[in-house]
Order: sequence, then C-alpha cells, then structure tokens
Amino acid sequence: MSNVNCALRTFLLVFFVSFLLACALVAHAAPPAAPDADAILKRADTYRNGWPSYVLHVKITNFESDEADEEKLYEVSQKGTEKTYVEFMSPREKGEHLLMLGDDMWVYLPDTSRPVRITPLERLSGDASNGDVARTNYAADYTPVYVRTEKIDAGECYVLDLTAKRKGATYQRILFWVRVEDARPVRAEFYLTSGKHIKSATFDEYMTIGGRTQLRRMTLYDEIRHNSHSVLEYSGIAPRELPDKLFYQGRTDRF
Repeated sequence: MSNVNCALRTFLLVFFVSFLLACALVAHAAPPAAPDADAILKRADTYRNGWPSYVLHVKITNFESDEADEEKLYEVSQKGTEKTYVEFMSPREKGEHLLMLGDDMWVYLPDTSRPVRITPLERLSGDASNGDVARTNYAADYTPVYVRTEKIDAGECYVLDLTAKRKGATYQRILFWVRVEDARPVRAEFYLTSGKHIKSATFDEYMTIGGRTQLRRMTLYDEIRHNSHSVLEYSGIAPRELPDKLFYQGRTDRF
C-alpha cells in the first residue's frame, strides 16, 4: 500500500471518529425535548370526563374553620365539552337547574318564568363555583404550556400553566400539577384576570369504574378567606346516552 493511500485512510478514520465524538457531545449537551403539554392536558381531563356522554352525582360539603357548615347534592349530565345540565337535588334547592351551552350558562329557578344568565365564576356552593362543577374539560377552555417537572409528595409531576382561550373559561389562568407517570391531576391554583390567586384545589382520591380511573374526591380552598374550604365527592358515574332536548335552552318543562 502506498504512503498516499495509507495517509488517506488514516485521515478518513480520524475524521470519522471525530465526527462521531462531536455528534455524541452535541446530543449530550442538547436539552431534552419539552413534554407535549396538549397531550398531557387531554389525558388529565379523562380522569373527570371518562365518557363522551355521562351522568354523575356530586356532593359538596362546605367547611368553615374546619367544621362542616352545609351539604349540597347535584346530578350532573354532560354531553361532549359544550353541554352540561345540573339538577339541584338538595331539599332546599329542589326545582333549581343549571344549564351550560358552550360559553353560555343559565340557572332556572322555580319562581321565575325565564332562566337567569350566570357566569362560571359565580359561587354555586361554598368555595365551589358554577364552573367547578359544570366546566371540567380544561383542554377545551385553556391553552397549556409546560413549565417544569417538580417532585412533590404525590411524586414526580409536570407543572402546566393554563391560559384561558375562551370567554366561558371559569378562571383566567390555572397552574396545574399532574403526575408524570399517568397524567393524573394532583393539585391546581386558580387565578383571576388581575393575577390574583383566589382558589386552590387538591385532587384527593380516585376510583375505578368500568375499567376507567375517575376522580372520587377533590377539595377546594379559598385563598381569600383561609378558614374556608369545600369537599366535592363524586359518585354514580356512568356512561349514558343523553337526548339533545335535555340541553335545549327554551324548555318549559324544567320544573
């Protein structure tokens, strides 16, 4: 083999090895790709919206200074992300109903001939707002951005910053912690347009229904009145075909 060929082979070998080392260094130095915030949020939503059309019962127990103050019962019928019908089941509220259609929400009262327009942020019971019960699909209402991965008591969590993308969203901004392993919601902080932190939530217990894991209990904490919180307990969750007439705003047979 000539000296020229030998030198050329040596040069090519050195060049190839150097190229591989450079690629390895670049790959090691490059930051890992950020998690897909949209996919994480959609998966997190499945823990509160297990089926396209379903019914569930919600019991809200309100506490003042750690003592139970009152208890309210509701039956929630939801179809897709745009239609929710809430029937008030407590004796003192019998005959009252709440209807959500897209960005619009009304309450029906037995002593009024017309439904009353309300907002998702208005108080339903204790520290629970109308939207906390009727608007549970965050992916439809918010644009998520991955902020960081953080280890808390529940384990390794993704922290998502959710910004409202529609007027019907209950809050302007939500900081949302979900577990890395399964996107299960762990906790949340809720903010007004002004940036004020008004409420926090912990997602406390889950249950398995029909092979799906669903939220069983969550707690809402008032960040303005720190001696107040509400516990929401979910039961009777089941898929059900719901007729469109149930969500017709002009129905006169609500009561």
